[in-house]
Amino acid sequence: MEVIIGKKVLEKLNYHLREMAYSKLYIITDHNVKGLYGQYLSDSLKDYDHAFYSIPPGEKSKSVDMVLAIYDDLIDKKIDRGSLIIAFGGGVVGDLAGFIASTFKRGIAYIQIPTSLLAQVDSSIGGKVGIDYGGLKNIIGSFYFPQLVFIDVSLLKTLSYRDVICGLAEILKYGLIADYHLFKYACSNFDKVFNKNEDLLLELVNSSVCIKQEIVKRDKLDKGERRILNFGHTIGHGIESLYDFNKYNHGEAVILGMIYESYIGMEMGLIDSSYFIEIYNSLIELIKPIRFKEDEIKSLLDLMRNDKKNLDNKFIFILPTGKGQVGVFDNIDTDLIIKSLKGEWF
Repeated sequence: MEVIIGKKVLEKLNYHLREMAYSKLYIITDHNVKGLYGQYLSDSLKDYDHAFYSIPPGEKSKSVDMVLAIYDDLIDKKIDRGSLIIAFGGGVVGDLAGFIASTFKRGIAYIQIPTSLLAQVDSSIGGKVGIDYGGLKNIIGSFYFPQLVFIDVSLLKTLSYRDVICGLAEILKYGLIADYHLFKYACSNFDKVFNKNEDLLLELVNSSVCIKQEIVKRDKLDKGERRILNFGHTIGHGIESLYDFNKYNHGEAVILGMIYESYIGMEMGLIDSSYFIEIYNSLIELIKPIRFKEDEIKSLLDLMRNDKKNLDNKFIFILPTGKGQVGVFDNIDTDLIIKSLKGEWF
């Protein structure tokens, strides 16, 4: 899988596709991205027969109904196995378009052009595609790698503050699981990140993509080491689902998850209190933790039991074990999880 990262590189997409003889291009995007950059992409693909399918932005578009609607459109537009699907948008678009590419006509080629910071550093890399069902995130999906990931940090200039947090959460996660210096560097440059300094973003995106690529290369199907990429996600995905994907975006939920899971790690003696405090003080600059009520904790635990990582009805958590290091643990005391979520410690 080739990954191209740079500033204003989208203008060169036509050149990179020239060697690939696709019959048609089918672009899946959302209404916001199409309004901002649809014409820009269309101009870059002027030599190709291409069509757009635009979806409402947001997690609720990752649904069975949306998949069926796009299948119908693919059939109507006579998209064949020699065609190329282009995922042009954030994580929702990438997950949905990749899933459709993996299943339509038993699989056709696709590329990712991620337009959000989250998608550029995380969801576009690694081949995980899927949709939500029954209130559970990514419960239906597969592994299907794109032919190309085309990352243009110049597309990030229109992101909102919360959208930047969404991607920054994953950058901080990479630092906490694999590169403590990346964590410290990102934390010391929050102002530049939110001002969308392209040079800094290019540096952070490059570092993050390198970390994820190395981990994915060693564990393509998420059976071993790759699970460390889920730090913050066991509780984070539960929080997203608890509030029906409305109250917190993915990054905000992951930041909360990293806070609670780091607390669990400290309570288990995996990290000392000074390192936990360092993590806590850095992350609360972005979002403050909350004290969950008893009924919310019960619902969260039920949601977390459906986490794809779990085996033999045991919670599997990724917990910090040192600076820039984490481990996989399946012996977590439920009372300790509840204690972390009650939040009486902050």
